[in-house]
Amino acid sequence: METNQLTEDQLKDAFCEVRKAHRLIYEYQRRMKYLSIYIRNKLGFNAFEGYKRFSNALSNRDGNNADKSSWDWMYTYVFEYWLGYQNVDKNKRLGLSVIQVSDTGCYVGGKRNYRIGKFPSVEESDSRLMFYLVVRPNTAKNMDWRADEIIEQYILKDEPQCFRPESRPELVKVTYSVPLSRFTDETQTIKILREFVDFCNKKENAGTNLKIQE
Repeated sequence: METNQLTEDQLKDAFCEVRKAHRLIYEYQRRMKYLSIYIRNKLGFNAFEGYKRFSNALSNRDGNNADKSSWDWMYTYVFEYWLGYQNVDKNKRLGLSVIQVSDTGCYVGGKRNYRIGKFPSVEESDSRLMFYLVVRPNTAKNMDWRADEIIEQYILKDEPQCFRPESRPELVKVTYSVPLSRFTDETQTIKILREFVDFCNKKENAGTNLKIQE
């Protein structure tokens, strides 16, 4: 067990801060869950599944989690909410997730970094929500999701991105990374959803038929 030379009183103070942090994270995560559900409902989707990103998920099937990284125990640091599918037309369908990135400091340089000492300061980092949409023909075998790679490459981009992967040109992918500080209230959230929907619906982009539900 690693030890630092702290007194009992210093440890008591430190664990008081830990308790405060966990209660703050609870409130933050409650807000993120309801924000994601609100987005799902407003865009007319009906799924709500969660996937841990950035680091590995724990599994009781492994039999031994003692060697797992401390990051593996932190589930909502980077977390994907899968919102489901919609048909674009009779030949195409789309899938959509929103991805919570609590600290962009781990992605500076375009790839994951697990060493906190290499992160930029918290003031120089950001907290973001990224919309990730894929449109595929019904004849395509899958959506080539690759969420971790997409987060690495696009989380720090401020403008919506639309592209066809070189290896899968039959697919269209859209990302839109938004600072969480923009989601101040329902009016602002609807404004952000409108920006995303308008971008995706343009024929020269993804050509979707997304609608904001009343």
